[in-house]
Amino acid sequence: MTDFLSTPTTSTPAASEQPVSAPAASAAPGARAARQPRRPAVARDVVVTAREQLTEHMLRLHLGGDDLTPAVHDSPGSWVKLFAPLGDGSEHGRAYTVRGFDPLRDEITIDVFLHAGGTMPHWASECRIGSGARIAGPRASGVAGRRAEALALFADETALPAVAAVLERESHSRHGRPVRAAIELGDARDRQELEAPTHAELVWLVRAPDEAPGTRLAAAAHLMDLLPGTAAWFAAEASAAKEARRALRAREVSALHAQGYWRAGVGDYRD
Repeated sequence: MTDFLSTPTTSTPAASEQPVSAPAASAAPGARAARQPRRPAVARDVVVTAREQLTEHMLRLHLGGDDLTPAVHDSPGSWVKLFAPLGDGSEHGRAYTVRGFDPLRDEITIDVFLHAGGTMPHWASECRIGSGARIAGPRASGVAGRRAEALALFADETALPAVAAVLERESHSRHGRPVRAAIELGDARDRQELEAPTHAELVWLVRAPDEAPGTRLAAAAHLMDLLPGTAAWFAAEASAAKEARRALRAREVSALHAQGYWRAGVGDYRD
């Protein structure tokens, strides 16, 4: 059982799971995670090769193309911009974490959280095998790198793919540093079995129907017991991210990345 949140009454029972690793440099307390040099964005045409409904609201898409390697960043939680065609001949783009890449098949995997009002979730729910799209990338996630002595990860359901990717990479790392993660869901049916290091500590927070998105996650940013040298990464609803940024800057974190992935009431929030 995890007990790294000082007041566990704000969460559901914790689950211990497994992995994590990422790129960046140590920084002064409360500083932003060091930025990696950006490689030029590479665009590639892709087609949907497979679809998997992972949970109640999470859809996995496999996208195949030609020479996709230059569009994929070798860092946990890295992302690409997915562009889907619209009926008027234009296209709509959103950023998505690369959940997997098979260079032999030239195929990447992304997970799309299906929510009401979003153009990309609508396209993802309607697309079929053979549907065309376009990707552009790569971009790194902002998760602190190997110099961080410990990691603290905070994510809601929209950022779950990024946290899952980071945990998977960490599980194959030789560093074995402490990893703590708080994940907030609006629906317990969206909980996933995550591959993570055996020493990782995870807690799942299921918000009540009348709670604002990110409320419990922002509280976790205040309450989590942070080890010395911890680098913090937070991604969730924009208002919650703003509150978490303020809270974590006031604490002695070695590096900080806090980002709003979406905003309550806005169907297509600008990335």
